[in-house]
Amino acid sequence: MKILAITLARHGQFSGIFDVLRHRHEITLVAPDGTGEAPGLRSVPFTPVRVTSGSRAERAVGSFLGTARAVAGALEPLRRERFDVVFGQVSFGCTHEIRRVVGAPVVSHVELPGRELATARPELPPSREDIEAGEAHRALVDESLRASDLIITPSRHAAGLLPRDVAPRVRVGMEGLRVGPLRDAAARRALRERHGLPVDAPLLGYFGGTLEAERGFDVFVQAAREVRRALPGAAFLVVGEPVTHDGGEQAALGGESFRDYALRTAGMAERDLMFRRSQSFSVDRELVAAVDAAVFPSFESAGHWSFFDSLAEGTPAVAARRAFFPEVIRDGQNVLLSDVRDVADFAARSIALLTLPGLRARLGRAAWETARRDFTEERAAARYEAVFEEAARSPARATPS
Repeated sequence: MKILAITLARHGQFSGIFDVLRHRHEITLVAPDGTGEAPGLRSVPFTPVRVTSGSRAERAVGSFLGTARAVAGALEPLRRERFDVVFGQVSFGCTHEIRRVVGAPVVSHVELPGRELATARPELPPSREDIEAGEAHRALVDESLRASDLIITPSRHAAGLLPRDVAPRVRVGMEGLRVGPLRDAAARRALRERHGLPVDAPLLGYFGGTLEAERGFDVFVQAAREVRRALPGAAFLVVGEPVTHDGGEQAALGGESFRDYALRTAGMAERDLMFRRSQSFSVDRELVAAVDAAVFPSFESAGHWSFFDSLAEGTPAVAARRAFFPEVIRDGQNVLLSDVRDVADFAARSIALLTLPGLRARLGRAAWETARRDFTEERAAARYEAVFEEAARSPARATPS
């Protein structure tokens, strides 16, 4: 097949899938310049549009449509080239105008179509402006989905968030992971030394990408407080950016960062935790591997990709019984699940992982085996390939003008 793939990064969540498929198919990657290398792929650059003026709804719509036009413009030189299938990230506008220039069947990827993240914490409601921006964005995404031939979404949970009328065209397929050998205790100790982490202390980690409400950073801080009371020598690693991208807490907190809010309300100080900004993929994965256990108190809709990194690294975890977590793992078998608002249970399960080497080793190995069995890049590529072939067997819904 000749596959045209449109993404917001040359190296990202689909890189492993493309790397597998490029050995059997011809892939043209359409992605922004300056977002890493894409070895072995023909590349077409485009510049995403980010509108910074006007209301939030105007910025959301302008950025979405501007990016859609930028993609279409970048593909004009390929108008007469034949592709078997087009794949793109629908939530950013990548496939919104693709019919104007490419006559191939369109497969769109989507996880969260609207404002699910912004409304995850009812006690921290989004502003009216946030709601209007989310509704405007959702309308554009739904329009793109209805114009797609097939839709890939990573979980049954995510599929349930999509419009009912597109359900027959939805295919579930999680993106893949690079799963290496299971690290032993000596290798994990060496990682702590390399990254300046305490070598002998029980170490609990939070990996959220961002330290915001929907990622449950406050739950982690409160659980850390309880863990420290039970284990005075315990240490806590936080990896993520101290910003809010999706939640509604900025309006509710009057401008205070959620990181500061979480520390203040838990009675914790910044010095009580070790903060690291998100770094390269390889460094972040090593940090996931270095901790004794990780906590993922996600509130709704999306579970951060670092959770899958913890599976691939054999790092035992306590995760919220929400989003796709119960769908892909089993409580007590490969991960521990807890109600996201039950801080005491999050803390108790974290203490168990930190103090019971046998439990930690058993769950860590089971997590790694789950990743190796179900979530490798090769397994993901096979799922994506099947969807692409299904789409390619049918004529596209429309032809370019």
